[in-house]
Amino acid sequence: MKLSLLLLVAALLLGAFIIEIVRRRRLSESYALLWIGVAIAGVALGLARPLVDRLSTTLGVSYGSNLVFGVVCLFLLVVAVNLSVHVSRLEQRVERLAQELALRDGDSAPSDRSSNPDPQ
Repeated sequence: MKLSLLLLVAALLLGAFIIEIVRRRRLSESYALLWIGVAIAGVALGLARPLVDRLSTTLGVSYGSNLVFGVVCLFLLVVAVNLSVHVSRLEQRVERLAQELALRDGDSAPSDRSSNPDPQ
């Protein structure tokens, strides 16, 4: 009972937090939908605790909370890989933009760069 209540409270707090950071435009809507889905799944798991216990027994897991923990770890692993792919793509775009900017600056004023000291 305590785990179900804790899961419900955590899921509701997560949902409120996600809505707030989307409102402040610190999280894109596509990721917000994912995390709101996680919050809804948390509420569903909190309300369906007997179902989780039966499923864990069927799968051979000793406790329902262990099954939830394992699924959450797997989910976070998938999110980490997804974010790594996203960051890699952004790094490639930044590198390409830096190269284009360097080419544009090199064509426009090569003498200006020699008189200015390097800021780094």
